Amino acid sequence: MKISFISLGCAKNLVDSEYILGLLKESREIQIIDDIPTSDAIFINTCGFIESAKKEAIDTIFDVIRQKSPNAFLVVIGCLAKRYKQELAKDIPEIDLIVGVDEYDTIGEQLNKLFNENLPKTYDPLKRSLSNPLPVAYLKIGEGCSNRCAYCAIPIIRNDYHSYTKEQIINDAKRLIYLGKKEIIVIAQDPTRYGKDIYTNYGLEELLLDLVKLNSQTYFRVLYLYPDRITDKLINIFKENHNLMPYFDIPIQHCNNRLLNLMGRTGTKEKYLNIIEKIRKNIPNAVLRTTLILGFPQENEQDFLELKEFISLVKFDHLGAFAFSKEENTIAYNLKGQISKKVAKQRVKEIMELQQKISLELNKKRINEVHDVLIEDYDGNNYYGRSYLYAPDADDGRFIIHSKKDLIIGEYVKVKIKKVTAYDVEGECNF
Repeated sequence: MKISFISLGCAKNLVDSEYILGLLKESREIQIIDDIPTSDAIFINTCGFIESAKKEAIDTIFDVIRQKSPNAFLVVIGCLAKRYKQELAKDIPEIDLIVGVDEYDTIGEQLNKLFNENLPKTYDPLKRSLSNPLPVAYLKIGEGCSNRCAYCAIPIIRNDYHSYTKEQIINDAKRLIYLGKKEIIVIAQDPTRYGKDIYTNYGLEELLLDLVKLNSQTYFRVLYLYPDRITDKLINIFKENHNLMPYFDIPIQHCNNRLLNLMGRTGTKEKYLNIIEKIRKNIPNAVLRTTLILGFPQENEQDFLELKEFISLVKFDHLGAFAFSKEENTIAYNLKGQISKKVAKQRVKEIMELQQKISLELNKKRINEVHDVLIEDYDGNNYYGRSYLYAPDADDGRFIIHSKKDLIIGEYVKVKIKKVTAYDVEGECNF
């Protein structure tokens, strides 16, 4: 049986896809391919977080329906499958099986009924089938979210936050290291909450200390860090461990305290500034990234100007801005003072134009710096890669590398930065 697999959305979804691919490979009768027309079954792991992600998922489903063989099974899983299971079943009868993220503990059973197979009832995280051939992998440490942000559908889709056990995480990390992964990215919807639900005195700080001790040559990166739960102890752990990348992805969403309260965020502008100051004071080479929501209900022009001033003051290394997506069953859906999409998109445009200037200014200061860069691609003329400055799949930027000698994809080389743009930097490894 030939199966194609499409994974949409975030890195957490990608890890789920890798778990399920591992389950499918338990059968000798199943072959994973990358060709929809000749597949006997096609899986689509969907995102259902915001409007644009839902549209991408639906477009992908219909695109697969057009391409696939009439007799091929179509299996839709993931967040959209959880959030709109009844609607999908009713409106798209071509789908043969719909499995939400809350049903993964029985996905093997459901697939056995559909395929007449003999798969295990559920997947084994340690039999995960990695999709990235490069020495980079994600390490998921928890599921769901217990923050009740007014705009966010994640708790509706993935329920409250629950931590994986430290034994499972450490074993998964050991396997990734054994498989040659040189950068391991620790992910969850809220890593800073790790351990609070299952341990008394074991949290993210202790977990990171255990991880970095596994192999001094393996580098760890953390995505994301809820701003007002970044402790002095956590900052110090980043400072004292060379293989914990000083990359702080801190989604603040806004800086205006009234709007933060409306959003259901527990932090304040003052707390954010304090945390950022501590990070930069203790770790001068730290990279700070954030995300913002523009056009949230009741965001007025003064609030927007305050945010622009805040961004100009802080000067984040990387920043992503998104127009507010009105999601049903969230608190923000019915808030008074909804902002037009046109205004929200214009504010996103202005913020990103401001950030482009800031990024260029910061990148110019990096000229002549030497970085350890992981080579990830080659186009026949230039090599491309990342140092700790850039996270994968975050649209931060990349290194463009000129080399007189052949470089090996998946290896680290030292690169001196010689030229920069707002997002990318160019460098040489023969210096």
